[in-house]
Amino acid sequence: MADMTRGERTVQLFAKVISNPDKKFTVSDLMTSLNVPESERRNVQRDMRFLSEMDAGRYIAVDTVGRTAYYTSALHNAERLLFPNFENTMLHFVFLKRIASIYPATSEIIMQLLGRIEGCLPPGERKTLSQLGSELNTKILFMGTPPDIEEDASEKLRTVLQAIHEHRKIEVFYMGATTFMGPATSQRLSTRIPLMIIVYQNEIYVACESEKVKGATYTLKFRRIVQVKLSKETFVEDPKVIDKLRRQVASGAAFMSEQEPHPEDIEIEFDWKVGNYLMENKFNRSMHMRVLRNAKILVKMKAEVNQLLVNWITSFSTTARVIKPASLQKRLQEYGEYLQSIYG
Repeated sequence: MADMTRGERTVQLFAKVISNPDKKFTVSDLMTSLNVPESERRNVQRDMRFLSEMDAGRYIAVDTVGRTAYYTSALHNAERLLFPNFENTMLHFVFLKRIASIYPATSEIIMQLLGRIEGCLPPGERKTLSQLGSELNTKILFMGTPPDIEEDASEKLRTVLQAIHEHRKIEVFYMGATTFMGPATSQRLSTRIPLMIIVYQNEIYVACESEKVKGATYTLKFRRIVQVKLSKETFVEDPKVIDKLRRQVASGAAFMSEQEPHPEDIEIEFDWKVGNYLMENKFNRSMHMRVLRNAKILVKMKAEVNQLLVNWITSFSTTARVIKPASLQKRLQEYGEYLQSIYG
């Protein structure tokens, strides 16, 4: 992983701890998870002291056993917020700040944390952050929609989060795939079981459990929810389904995939010229990059071989070559044959 600034590293550490409320982390655990080099250990120790001392441990708690400090989340709602692509941290710093006001359970926490981190940044980083904010604030989350829609969108997300917290079903008017045929055919009222919020590539999705197939899950794209209200019906949350959703997100299988993720070892060789784009658009958290002697970039990760991964690879056009697995090579070959049949 490329060198992180202090602000980037602190936000990543905060997100890692609060999104895993049932785990205890040592500094070594966090460094391994975020691929931080050993030379940065003292900086990570300093960052964790900073986070654990904020408002007397209101956000992150620390328990010292002997000479080892164990850090845990002091929050009870933030585990519902998943950030699969958090490696692009400076961009997500702005994104997180942008959406903080529509997360009622954590908005105050996020704003205070980001305000304090921003205050301790060097002038250069602060200026970069300000420029990013100016450029992205009107586009992130509500891209392409008029400003007067934003309050309505905030209320809709508050309703979904309240339903998740209270284990209540929601009644949703959802925009389907036939929008071009008109509103009458593109929107339908249905009852859904909301389990989790997933933030992926600057889009928000609502992960739901199927009412028809036990244990099955699917996602709703938040921007396609036309109306939503709380139902009087409640549901019993199944921890196994929640765990499955987390595995799906970790392996890139939350969309366009089978129900149970089956991650494989992925190796792809890229031209050096796309190195910056790769760092800015990592597929998932397990992705690691290494520059080879032939000036190529070797990417390794654990991921589900699905259409989402195929789409990501083909976005690099001729600069990517899959080394393994064979199943991914076959998917790309089939796609190539399809293109040949249409345009050959």
